[in-house]
This record gives sequence, structure tokens and C-alpha cells, in this order.
Amino acid sequence: MTTTKKPNLERRARTRHRTALDVSLQLGTQSTTVSTRDVCLSGLSCYLPEPLELFTKYRFRLFVPTREAKEEIDGEGIVVRVEEVEVGDCNLFQTAFFFQHLDAGHVRILEQFMENEARETD
Repeated sequence: MTTTKKPNLERRARTRHRTALDVSLQLGTQSTTVSTRDVCLSGLSCYLPEPLELFTKYRFRLFVPTREAKEEIDGEGIVVRVEEVEVGDCNLFQTAFFFQHLDAGHVRILEQFMENEARETD
């Protein structure tokens, strides 16, 4: 019997944009600032030097460039995926965060940024 491999289908409800934005993560009493790997309206991913527990709650501040200046988007979310990966000659933890609380004004800023990113990559 011959089997055929099904094509990989995108499971995400939102399109991700590969972009390096500064993001400050507040995890309990610790804070760190890193660059994003990718961003979408549902969340972001980045590389961290240490693993985080799944479903860890966090606060974040994402710095989004606009035509006028850099906008700061504040919100809350949870860790939904952690995967150890090799980056260069060191091991890091690719960590995905899901946004739980993002106000409507910040959603509009992020939507506009992603629309601009999509236009620039076309």
C-alpha cells in the first residue's frame, strides 16, 4: 500500500511576521529585554538564555516602530511553547508567548505595523 505525505498546513489563526522588535519581559520579579523572532496579533516568539515553565504568566512591553516614533505596547500573556535550539555555537530556548490581555488601541498599532511589514515584503 502506498501512502502519501500530506502537505504541511498552517495551523495558526494569525499570520506571523519575522521581525526583530525589542521586547521587555517581566517574569515575576525578573525582567529581561530581548529581540523578537516573530510577532503576530496573538503573540510573539523570541530566544531566551534560560527555559521557562509552560503557562508561566508574564507582562511585556513591545516597542513597535511607527512613522512618528516607537510605540510601546503593554500587555499580559502566558508561555505556550519552549524548545531548546542551537543558535550559532550556543543553546538557547525558543520561547512562544500568547497575548492574553492587549487593549484595543495596542491591537490597532500592532495591526498597522504588520500591514506595513507585509507590504514591504511583497
